[in-house]
Amino acid sequence: MNEPASEIAAARRRFGLKTQLLLLLFTLSLISATAYSIVLYNIDRAEIMAGIDGRLRTAALAVNEIVPDEYHARIIGPDSIPKAEYDKLQYRLSRFAQRSELVYVYTYMRFGDEIRTVSTSATPREIETRAQTRFFTLYDTAPKALHQSFADGQPRFDEYRDSFGRFRSIYMPVRGVDERTYVIGADVDLAMVQRRLIQALETSIGVGAGMFALSMALGWLLVDRIVGPLIRLTEFTRNMGQRNFQPDERELAAMNAISLRRPDEVGSLAEAMTAMIARLQRYLKEMEQATAARERVEGELSAARDIQVGMLPRTFPPFPQRRDVDVFALLESAKHVGGDLYDYALIDENRLFFVVGDVSGKGVPAALFMAMTTTLFKATALTAQSTGEIMARVNTELARDNAQEMFVTAFSGILDLRTGTVEYSDGGHEAPFVRRADGSVSRLPKLKGMALGVIGDVPYGSAQFQLAPGDALVLFTDGVSEAANATDDLFTTDRIETALATVRPENTARRLAEGLAEDVRVFVGATPQSDDIAILVVRYEGLKS
Repeated sequence: MNEPASEIAAARRRFGLKTQLLLLLFTLSLISATAYSIVLYNIDRAEIMAGIDGRLRTAALAVNEIVPDEYHARIIGPDSIPKAEYDKLQYRLSRFAQRSELVYVYTYMRFGDEIRTVSTSATPREIETRAQTRFFTLYDTAPKALHQSFADGQPRFDEYRDSFGRFRSIYMPVRGVDERTYVIGADVDLAMVQRRLIQALETSIGVGAGMFALSMALGWLLVDRIVGPLIRLTEFTRNMGQRNFQPDERELAAMNAISLRRPDEVGSLAEAMTAMIARLQRYLKEMEQATAARERVEGELSAARDIQVGMLPRTFPPFPQRRDVDVFALLESAKHVGGDLYDYALIDENRLFFVVGDVSGKGVPAALFMAMTTTLFKATALTAQSTGEIMARVNTELARDNAQEMFVTAFSGILDLRTGTVEYSDGGHEAPFVRRADGSVSRLPKLKGMALGVIGDVPYGSAQFQLAPGDALVLFTDGVSEAANATDDLFTTDRIETALATVRPENTARRLAEGLAEDVRVFVGATPQSDDIAILVVRYEGLKS
């Protein structure tokens, strides 16, 4: 049997808005007080540690002044320094350590793999019991950080425990007059550091507890005043949601009454809510129209990208029946569609044509120009006699009626699969790299050539180079060399050369292209891609089909 409505309402009131607000206030006050205590403690801790590290650094510099300049230059063995001189220096260092509230100050030298104590202070207890560390004593429990400072010459701080106690220390390497390195150190007792940190923690907790108590007291007073009107505003908001944000005249009148009776923020909230409803109605209509328009545009862009990508060869390996050539390419657009292009095709049984290009601009205009350029290259390559003729004829067609004054840089070539000879022409594009079978990497000489589409009837020269079996030609667009990371550093052609020279498990065309693309992604990290990326790798195998 269902519970009466009055019992349900009573159950709700037992955990009503006031209780919820107080619980929320409790939670927020606790979180705020805890966060403030943590922040305050971390600030105090940082100041304490900075002060201690500053004392250690100052002490190390002072020790360097106390110990004579030529002292360490004279040390070559256990009998290098007379005992009287060592004891006198130890006395001075001990007085300095006591005045500076330090446990030890000292210097070490390394002989082979051994670290030896060559000067050190002594504690009052050690002096009383005559247990001072003697000259040239082996430090067989030296911490790792000390060894690192000897190795790289860098000063560092360390916290460690050894037979002398628990310390926070500084190790400051110094190059002596004889060019040998010795390390100056100073120790403070970690127990003293911990006491100061505990005091800072107790202070932070006390301040946080006071903040929590004050927040709860003030919050209780404010909740009593706010709860009544907020209940009505809550009901109004709930009813609006149930009616799909369609207003009710009686509820609007009630909200206006609250705004008139309450000259504080609650009244302003009621007034703002009535104005918000009107704006929300207009916004929902505008959003509905904008969403429909955006979905149409995104659908068209998605279709355009599918068409654009479909124009480029994407089946790898492209010639599975042939064993004399290996080709792989990839294209990553910065937007839905882009202007980078690549293409390749067998002109006849023994010659492979290939091209990589980069259209000026991005987005839909660049994609349309890219589509036209790809079509022209594919059609021209089948009838032209050389790469220079291919480039000249494509340039003439692109320059004709080029109302948008767009252009494309391009690098094209023809590989003779019988001999490995490559004829190529350059239209203002990045010169590609050649990765030889032995792992060496070189870049082709840059040919003169204007970008295509700027001026018609421009002649293009050509040149030749030789690929040996196992050599690979790597073509790319400036989206690779000019890829930028979070600090605006560019990937550069030097990094491309390094990436191609990196030893990889396989040196197939696919592995070279994907490896280069992965190195670019690692370099840029989370930085959004700013330009299109195209990579084409043609690897000459030298085997007959």
